[in-house]
Amino acid sequence: MLAALVACVGLTPAARAQFTMSYEDTTSGHAIGESFSGPFRINLQNFDNGSLYPNLGAPNSGMGYGENGTGTQTIPGGIATLDAGSVAGPTGAQSQPTVINGVAQPASNSNEDSWGIARIITITDLAGAVVWSESVKNAQLTIMFYGEKDFYVNQLAGGFQEIDGVGMHIDMYYQAKTDPGYTAYNPLLGSTNRTGPSSYNTVTDGTLILSAVSTSDFIHPAGTLGGLATEFASNFNNTSGGTGQMYMSVTGGTLGYAFDQNGYVSPFGTGRTADLFGQFTTTINGAPTASFDWLVSSNDPVRGNFQPVPEPSTYGLAGAALLSGMVALRRRSQKRAIVNA
Repeated sequence: MLAALVACVGLTPAARAQFTMSYEDTTSGHAIGESFSGPFRINLQNFDNGSLYPNLGAPNSGMGYGENGTGTQTIPGGIATLDAGSVAGPTGAQSQPTVINGVAQPASNSNEDSWGIARIITITDLAGAVVWSESVKNAQLTIMFYGEKDFYVNQLAGGFQEIDGVGMHIDMYYQAKTDPGYTAYNPLLGSTNRTGPSSYNTVTDGTLILSAVSTSDFIHPAGTLGGLATEFASNFNNTSGGTGQMYMSVTGGTLGYAFDQNGYVSPFGTGRTADLFGQFTTTINGAPTASFDWLVSSNDPVRGNFQPVPEPSTYGLAGAALLSGMVALRRRSQKRAIVNA
């Protein structure tokens, strides 16, 4: 019992890393340095590579597994259909298992259809007051997203297409700029800077504070477009860009517990919840070169809820007091045993 208590007291503060959210100005009516909890908006800049598909002709012509699709009856089947029918795959894509609602499907091991990197500029409360910025906190937050696979494409008017997929993973990393091994975010090497399925130099360095995966049952009702299975959706034009969205569930990270708040409930009566909601407005990257080959760039918000536990100092004081009491109690018990003997 005593050993377990010591382990708990020692490990809990360390799990929080050094990331904190606190107000950085007084315009919101909050004091500078006041701790933040509650609904937030992450404002980030990202670069993304993705698969492209041919114009399917008349609107509502489909390909893959979905409404007006080509007859494949499974998501892996739809993925295989789109792999065969794409006109271009994402630069630097890597072979990864198909993931459906967080569960790896061993039957498919094709290349991903979307991956990229992002740098978080600010995090604000919903009124717009800044609670985290790179300059004030003197730290860097970066994101790598990867593993998404398209299973359905629907032709829309004006050259746009609805593209639905599954299996998007999101990892967020924290680095203090005072850390000896700090590396500044650098997207300029494009896909060549990727070192593995979930690693990218200058992005996945530091401490992994949050991992999440896209989740189903939020974007489309059953029988519409990609249906309930859709976890990631975009309306995309090969010449201009487009919009998109996804809902995510927290799966890990040293601060995953603080973001794991189940603040979104599926509107389709399935009982499924999610922790984060991301929106995307992408534009075709204007001047890709051999070393800067991203397909699109964007400035996107991610929303969620942040509820941290008490500060490590609180844990330390409470734990130390409890531990001291336990030790004193044990010593008194030992003394009584000696006297009684």
